[in-house]
Amino acid sequence: MDGNLGFTLKAFPSTLRITGGREIPFARAILSLHNAGGVTAAGVVPHATLSEERGLVHDATEALNRAMAADSIPSGGELTWDVYDLLLAAHPGVASKVHLWGYKAALNWWIDFSAWAEYREEGADSPVRTGICRWRLRWSPVQPTAERVELSIEAP
Repeated sequence: MDGNLGFTLKAFPSTLRITGGREIPFARAILSLHNAGGVTAAGVVPHATLSEERGLVHDATEALNRAMAADSIPSGGELTWDVYDLLLAAHPGVASKVHLWGYKAALNWWIDFSAWAEYREEGADSPVRTGICRWRLRWSPVQPTAERVELSIEAP
């Protein structure tokens, strides 16, 4: 964590609605930007990139910013995003495959994901930038025939 803000990426159990209205167990990758400092972080601008299996890099910054409820984080507060939703919003190839073939089109691919943020500490004039955080993540079925998806997250 640099300065007051720091990112984490964790797997959380959840569900995913699939064709036919059914829900399956699905591990969500939740990206969090937490303010551990004693002052509000104002003018927060998060950035992210992602690529599938070291393919083209896609900028997810616009998707991150559209999903933000506020542009400041009070001391002890955090912003969170669902990385699966960001992937679909920022990567047209994955979104198209998932639209045609459902969630299984996003399984078993390694996703390289990076995030950083720019912000200004309350009362300060100059902006601060966090370091770049990097992860690799992959959604996989628990068993080849099972409709339960787990998530692997690696920090290089």
